[in-house]
Amino acid sequence: MRPRLLRLALSLAALAFAGVSSAVTVTVRPDREGPAVRPSTMAGYNFGNWMPVAEVRDSLKEVPPGALRFPAGNAGDESNLDAAVLGTFAAALTLMPGQPELMVQTRVFQGRDGRPAANAPEDAAAAVKLARERGLNVTYWEIGNEPDLYGPVRGDTSWTAERYCDVFRAQAAAVRREQPSAKIAGPAVSGAVPGAMKFLDTFVERCGDVVDLLTWHIYPTEGDGSDAAALTTVREADRTLAHARAVWADPKRNPKGHTRTIEFGVTEYGLSWRTERPRFLSDQTGALWAMETTLRLAKGGAAVAHYFAYLATGFHGLIDNGGGPRPTFYAFRLLSDLKGRFVDAASDNTGIWAHAVRDGDTVNLVLINSHATRQTVQVDAGAFAVRGARWFDAAIAEQEAEYGTLPAKPQLVLPARSATVVTLTRPAP
Repeated sequence: MRPRLLRLALSLAALAFAGVSSAVTVTVRPDREGPAVRPSTMAGYNFGNWMPVAEVRDSLKEVPPGALRFPAGNAGDESNLDAAVLGTFAAALTLMPGQPELMVQTRVFQGRDGRPAANAPEDAAAAVKLARERGLNVTYWEIGNEPDLYGPVRGDTSWTAERYCDVFRAQAAAVRREQPSAKIAGPAVSGAVPGAMKFLDTFVERCGDVVDLLTWHIYPTEGDGSDAAALTTVREADRTLAHARAVWADPKRNPKGHTRTIEFGVTEYGLSWRTERPRFLSDQTGALWAMETTLRLAKGGAAVAHYFAYLATGFHGLIDNGGGPRPTFYAFRLLSDLKGRFVDAASDNTGIWAHAVRDGDTVNLVLINSHATRQTVQVDAGAFAVRGARWFDAAIAEQEAEYGTLPAKPQLVLPARSATVVTLTRPAP
């Protein structure tokens, strides 16, 4: 072959080789068990009385809440927990499937309407009594919401971590007098301000002897930037959980409570905090991020994880104001089917996120393809064989179609930016 033709042949071969990507290997070890799946982390949401429960009852059966936080975010700073508010919440619960674990936020901030706020310790105790009278079985009482924002965002610079801790102590004592079994949560710091974790650290230092559930929020973007960059922020789930545990265990940083055993939880999370922007909230990127963050928090041992929000809150929510399902609906619907315990699952590609849950002789393997291109995955699960797979991507969600399916083979082709649940079973002996 002449040199010129040889160079051309080699170039064409190189291009052909470059167009073929080797399969990603996902390894599942069904016998290496981790924590149990908890509905309070896999199906936890923020709920407010404005959400149209009655209009979407049939859809809610597909995404039953395992836990609810009420009255959801800033709503708790702007209204009192009076008889009407708690009664409406109790009525809404009768329209929902299941019996979700409940968390109620007490009021701490004054709000902006100029009216006196029912935010004293006796008001917190009164709310506990009212909740009990209305049949609300509240597990957690969270003291306030995002107190780190009261100064820099809401204009009252007197609200330091030290002042919040004093209020926390007083309200916690009042709640416990009315409900001795109550678990007290806080400080519910924001996810949008760099100083949020510093506020949490100071709170731990001063109130480590009082809190039962240490809480914070995760909102890593403002609905801007690239999809790829936004998806990398799933690491915030791991980072913040590790930070909270490290601070808690450090005698110097937690002199009053480091010997106490408490719980950790995220009481609000979403890829963006900008309720008025659809980007990263009502799109596929936001759904994949939410699904992966939920799984990381659950595997990491969080006691609660409340996505923001359950329904129709601007561009937050699994279902929109017209009753239409968003991509997050498809994501949490898949998660709601997972039962059992987490088992080891690992991908050799950082853009393919893998998690597995075992229930007896069945393993459900969650594969999230964060790449903008389809990816071939080879599943190695020992004696467990692939029996089928359901998936969704942006097109399926947009069309409000049913989940797609993949052949029951160990090698699967995952669509771009998709989430798939692969069912594996062990053959009978």
